[in-house]
Amino acid sequence: MRLAPSVDDIKPTTPTDVDTQDEKMQTLQDVEIDNERNGITTNVTSVPPIQETNDLKNRISENPEANDGSEASPEEVNEGTNAIGNSHKDPGDSVTQEKESAFDWMVLLCAFGSNLTFGMNFNSFSVFYPCLREHFQASSAQVGWCLSIQAFATAILSIFSSRPIEMFGCRRLGVIGSSIFCLGIALTSLAPSLNVVYLTFGIIAGFGASLCSLTSSIIVQQRFQRNRGLVNGVAVMGFSLGGFVGPAVATVLIKYYSWSGAYLILSAIYAHRIAFALLFVTPPRYLAERTKKTTDSSRTVKDSILSITKYLRRTFDFSILQKEKLFALFTGVLCLQIVILTGYIQHCVSRAIHIGIAGDQAFWASSLVGISNTVSRIAVSVIGNLSCINRCLLFAFGLFVSVVSIIVLLLSPNFAGVLASAIIFGIMLGCTGTIHVVITVDLVGVELLTRCLAVQAFIHGFFRLTAAPFIGWIYDVTHDYNVSFALLGCLGFVDGWIMLLVFVLQRRQKRRKKTEEVALEEETDHRKDRKRSPQKRPKQLPVVAVSASNHELSHC
Repeated sequence: MRLAPSVDDIKPTTPTDVDTQDEKMQTLQDVEIDNERNGITTNVTSVPPIQETNDLKNRISENPEANDGSEASPEEVNEGTNAIGNSHKDPGDSVTQEKESAFDWMVLLCAFGSNLTFGMNFNSFSVFYPCLREHFQASSAQVGWCLSIQAFATAILSIFSSRPIEMFGCRRLGVIGSSIFCLGIALTSLAPSLNVVYLTFGIIAGFGASLCSLTSSIIVQQRFQRNRGLVNGVAVMGFSLGGFVGPAVATVLIKYYSWSGAYLILSAIYAHRIAFALLFVTPPRYLAERTKKTTDSSRTVKDSILSITKYLRRTFDFSILQKEKLFALFTGVLCLQIVILTGYIQHCVSRAIHIGIAGDQAFWASSLVGISNTVSRIAVSVIGNLSCINRCLLFAFGLFVSVVSIIVLLLSPNFAGVLASAIIFGIMLGCTGTIHVVITVDLVGVELLTRCLAVQAFIHGFFRLTAAPFIGWIYDVTHDYNVSFALLGCLGFVDGWIMLLVFVLQRRQKRRKKTEEVALEEETDHRKDRKRSPQKRPKQLPVVAVSASNHELSHC
């Protein structure tokens, strides 16, 4: 039978002993298991940091009254253990916040560049839309499946990248995913039919994007512990700038090199994401504990199957939606927002051409969304970082702005109305696309960010798959884009009210949590006061010897 070591038995280690810290953790866990089997109760959670142990000893030596040889109560022992065990808190805690280094700002710049290529790919497809429809003699719904399949593959397969990101970091996944994505775009230029475009542009490029789509958002939240709303706004601003540059660049490339040559050149531009991903170095404190490499060659097939089953069960664990009700409701809000965003961006150029605007001018309908989005993201990044601003209200405001944008588009069927609608819609995208990651952190915390983003991406994939083809199908049936955009306006109105409901529930949850914390703090203070106050013993009455005869005792 082994006994757990005490705090005094742990000696300060030298730098050469740092590598044995994991072995001590495993040894203490084994000791705790053995003691539980033998009926011995221990409270061994982790090896306390050396600095905190020395500080604890110094406080005891400075305060001799606290070390008077009396035995500590179990509650005091638990409080001390919790104080030591809570030393490894989330780096985002206000107590442990650190100042950002120059390398952190370089990572932010690379995340900005990575998102820029994403925005170029997404918004430029609206320019390729009429070209592909004319080249392959396909309908609007058929061409709409190209980007929808890519978005669906990106979202659905992103859930498989959450666990590898936790184990291996953002850099490896970013490099591999960016390489596969550029390969898919390059092969699209050689596609002889629309079905091949589904494979190369949709599945291959979508699979590559799924491996690296979460890395730029996660690495920024991990690298920066302060002003996360502002920093995240700067990172996703690259998506807005790419949305402005992408359609303009695609229009020029299509004019001189046709649509196939344009995709080949764009694949070379997108390859810069590989260089950006090389700097996505995940801080060691966020890396998941890697399992020890087993040298035993007698591993059976049953063990392999169990490990795969465990991985799949962890990957497709949607219990977070049941535990976090507000997160589940916010995920539904994002689903409707994706339908509005995809439907508007992918069909705004086609609608402009449909009402008689020339093709070399119609691309401004998509580019102005990117310009307005860039400016609005700068403002939202600053406003959303203020403590007096509720991000849920800001998100709801953006959804109602999208309704105004579509109303302007329907009431002004000319080039000026198209430009005004695009500018207003860019404001909506700036309000919603800038802070949705930060709102997720506010609802569930940064510890569950990777898992929650993967779950969101998986659910959103089904809506990305059907949004653009559905709007194109409505046009094929009615031959009028006004019906399609009117439906998008109704969805934006409903989505805005649902987001207001999230705001109300979040405020109630914060009030309830604050009340519980105050009650718990008062109870803790009351217990400490009872411990410090001396216990008054009852006065003993003097013992008086009384003699009585046997006759008197018999009467009694």
